[in-house]
Amino acid sequence: MRDKADWHRFRRSGEERVTTKVRAAVPAMVLGALLALCSATVCAAPAAAAPPPVAAAVAAPPPATPSTAPPAAPQGPKIDPAQNSQANADKTKNKVIIGVIAAVLLVIVVWGRRIRSRAEKNG
Repeated sequence: MRDKADWHRFRRSGEERVTTKVRAAVPAMVLGALLALCSATVCAAPAAAAPPPVAAAVAAPPPATPSTAPPAAPQGPKIDPAQNSQANADKTKNKVIIGVIAAVLLVIVVWGRRIRSRAEKNG
């Protein structure tokens, strides 16, 4: 049995507990920052790569006779189904990449914490 005089060597001081909590919080903050940076980059990249939509303004000739019909609303942009499906595929691909990166970072953090806890137990 341990002597009471030696007990102070086996207890963590308050300063060591705070340091351990800070060390545990730093990887979580770094992971959060990386995810925010990656998601901002992935979301901004397709918007920057796509050309801005061009509105086709066609001047209609003035009517020969006065009409009482209300003016027709201008038509919106025409969406090509092939481009739409390609954009959806690109978005899905980006989400999968971000998910894989997040999973790899999570595994690295868990693995590092496990190694550190084993090292603390052994010595």
